[in-house]
Amino acid sequence: MTKFYDTCSLLFLQQKIFEDKSIFYISDISLRELETIKTAYGKDEDTKYKARKLIHLLDENRGQYEIAFYHGDDKGNNDSKIISCALELKKVIPDIIFVTEDLCCEALAKIVGLNTEYCKEESLDDYTGYIVVDFDDEALANFYNFTYPYNTNEYELYENQYLLIKNNGHIIDKYVWQDNKYKKIEFIAADSKMFGKIKPRDAYQEIALHSLFKNKITMLRGAAGTGKSLLAFAYMFQLLEKGEIDKIVVFCNTVATKGSAKLGFYPGDRTEKLLDSQIGNLLISKLGDRCAVERLIEDGNLVLLPMSDIRGYDTTGMNAAIYISEAQNLDIELMRLALQRVGEDSRCIIDGDFTHQVDMSMYAGVFNGMRRASKIFRNHSCYGEVELVKIYRSEIAELAERL
Repeated sequence: MTKFYDTCSLLFLQQKIFEDKSIFYISDISLRELETIKTAYGKDEDTKYKARKLIHLLDENRGQYEIAFYHGDDKGNNDSKIISCALELKKVIPDIIFVTEDLCCEALAKIVGLNTEYCKEESLDDYTGYIVVDFDDEALANFYNFTYPYNTNEYELYENQYLLIKNNGHIIDKYVWQDNKYKKIEFIAADSKMFGKIKPRDAYQEIALHSLFKNKITMLRGAAGTGKSLLAFAYMFQLLEKGEIDKIVVFCNTVATKGSAKLGFYPGDRTEKLLDSQIGNLLISKLGDRCAVERLIEDGNLVLLPMSDIRGYDTTGMNAAIYISEAQNLDIELMRLALQRVGEDSRCIIDGDFTHQVDMSMYAGVFNGMRRASKIFRNHSCYGEVELVKIYRSEIAELAERL
């Protein structure tokens, strides 16, 4: 069936309208609206960004759509004119479907006899990288006596997804679904001169470290203070000090914290500016002081790259660990660009919290790069994901999460 998209559905669906490779229709009214929206004073930055992005997509995919021109008078609003275009097109294409994200627009289209499709927001799933199963004593005994089917994926786990077994209110064992069977998780700590011996403080940190050591790419999620970056850096510095990697490459998108006042430009070269930003604060807090960070950079053991400069960068042959910091502030295109930089001899850590720490609306919801990467990479043998749940930084930090 042929589809006709109104302006709001185009803004909402973006790349998805091109996925099935079928010819679709849009109105010339929508094109005029998009041109106005992209620079409109009264529109929020998120909407303007979506308009600019959509115009770029339409330019790249010119052969996949046709433009229906409005030939009526200037009476009525743009929605009614767009519906009129679709209604005129129905005379030639009887099964045309009018797609909208506006409930009122859908109702009006139905009244005039158009077949309609309402595009709802894609559901945001609650995948955490593990499931917790509460066994009673009998079920636990069956599990350990091998009457439980170890090679039966009863809980429909993805490859490298974890099973945490709870009994009497406590997590007592941990398994991972791998190679079509459950494998028991061995205890792993990260040990380096920089951080000392970092032991996991709970079952969630334990499986996070397991994923870091066993998978080529791991996504670590969780609120501030749950230990995401500490575990990541402890792991990477163990590899660096033992010669298993040659350098740590940090990709960062230095977005100002949501709601904060911008301080303007910082003086200095690229590295100095980055060290004065969020990523600099993170590195200095984890590695001791600014001098320690600068030494690592001078020695070539640490590379800092803003997302604005990574196009064309290729880590093949570098034997590196790629750390994508504050990854919740990446949209799908930026996340794709970052992950395309990772060479075969490198490994990657995606660190962020897309639940509470997204700083710009253009990175939120279905446009979030972390969410999309999770959906695409899960169930692949190279990928693991763990959401950390316990805040260890301080009692104040834990209470602050409730604000």
